[in-house]
Amino acid sequence: MIAESGLTVDVTASVLREVGLHELVNIDCPGCDSVESVFETNKNGFRVVRCLDCSSLYVSPRPIESELLEIYRRFPQLSNSREGQPVHDGEDGRREAEYRLSRLMQFVKTGRLLDLGCGRGDFLLRARRHFEAVGVDIANRTPSDPPGIRVFEGRLEDAQFDQESFDAVTAVEVFEHLFNPFGALKEIHRILRPGGILLLQTGDPGALPARLNVANWSYLQPPIHVNFLSRTAVQERLKSVGLRVIGTWSFGRAPHRTPGISHFTNPEILRPVFDLTARIGVLGRMYAAEKEAS
Repeated sequence: MIAESGLTVDVTASVLREVGLHELVNIDCPGCDSVESVFETNKNGFRVVRCLDCSSLYVSPRPIESELLEIYRRFPQLSNSREGQPVHDGEDGRREAEYRLSRLMQFVKTGRLLDLGCGRGDFLLRARRHFEAVGVDIANRTPSDPPGIRVFEGRLEDAQFDQESFDAVTAVEVFEHLFNPFGALKEIHRILRPGGILLLQTGDPGALPARLNVANWSYLQPPIHVNFLSRTAVQERLKSVGLRVIGTWSFGRAPHRTPGISHFTNPEILRPVFDLTARIGVLGRMYAAEKEAS
C-alpha cells in the first residue's frame, strides 16, 4: 500500500495488472551515472539497489518511460492529481502551499513561476497572489484550469517553454517519480532566468527510517517511486547543471498530510512529534538552488 497526499492506493495488484508492464530496462545510477551497485531489497516485485558511489537507491530494472507515464495517465491518483476533481483549496492544501511559498519567497518575491507536478493546483492557487503561475503535470485531469493559471498536461520536456522564461520553479515530491531526473534538471536550468530559483523536495535514503528498515520506508513504492537520490547526489546534480544550493531543510510528515490522523485526533496535538521528525529528517529534504549567471 502507498499513502501519498492522504490517499491510500494498492499499487501491487490492480494497477500493475491493468497497465500490464511489458518491458523492463536496467539503468545506471540516476544520481551519479555509476554502474556500481549492490542489491538492497525487493519491493512490490521490483529490485531496489544502492549505488556504491553516491549511496542513492533506485529501481533497476524498471519499466520503460512510456509505461511509467501510462501508469500516471490511467491512475492520476498515484501522482499529485485526482481524476475528476477540481483544483483543491482545502485546509490541507492551504497549509502545504503556504509553507512552500514561505520557503520560496525567502529568495524570490515575484515574477513567473512554474510548479512541476502541480497536481490539483493547491500551490498554484496560493502562488498566484505573488507570481504569474504556470503548472505542469503528467496526469492533470482537472475539469478546467483555475482562473488566471495555465496548466500543461505532459512531461516538462514536452512543454517546450521558452529559454530563461521563469523566475522560479518548484518540484515537490516529483523527482522520485521521474524516469530521467537529470534530464528534468537540465530542462529546469534551461528555462530558469539567471538568478532564478529552484525549490526541490524529495525523499532522502539517508533518513533514519530508510537506514533502519529500508523495505518498510514509506517512500519506497516501486514502480510509482523509482529514484531515491542521496543528499550528495542531489547537490552534485544541481551543481553539474549550473544550479547553486543556497538552502536546505529536513522534513517529516506534517500533521495535516498524515493519512488518518485528522479522523482520530486534532493533528495540532501531535505537532511537537512532527516537528521533531522534521528536524531529524525522517522523510527527506527540501533544497533551494539558484541559477548561476553565465
